[in-house]
Amino acid sequence: MENKYQVSNILTNKNTGEVTKIYAVTKDRQPFDLLDVSIFKHFNILTMDGLKEKMVEHHIEGNLVEKGFSISLTLATQADADKFIEHIAPLYNDVLQ
Repeated sequence: MENKYQVSNILTNKNTGEVTKIYAVTKDRQPFDLLDVSIFKHFNILTMDGLKEKMVEHHIEGNLVEKGFSISLTLATQADADKFIEHIAPLYNDVLQ
């Protein structure tokens, strides 16, 4: 299946190497952050426990940070970002038009 988005930029903390943002754009050029995972919960695509299970399954290291209704993910390395993009980010296809 073809993704309904394209990754446009990955931001990494230069001191720690952690990936803090993965920017993507939809087919109609609307930007969003793949690491804002609260959308999975909002659209009942994946619970946060389900996300954690997928991260363990695919050996993705990262931390979930909950701020009010927003839940973001920080990934430990670029390799973790690559695995996230490959294995978990395609779930965004379920909510993108």
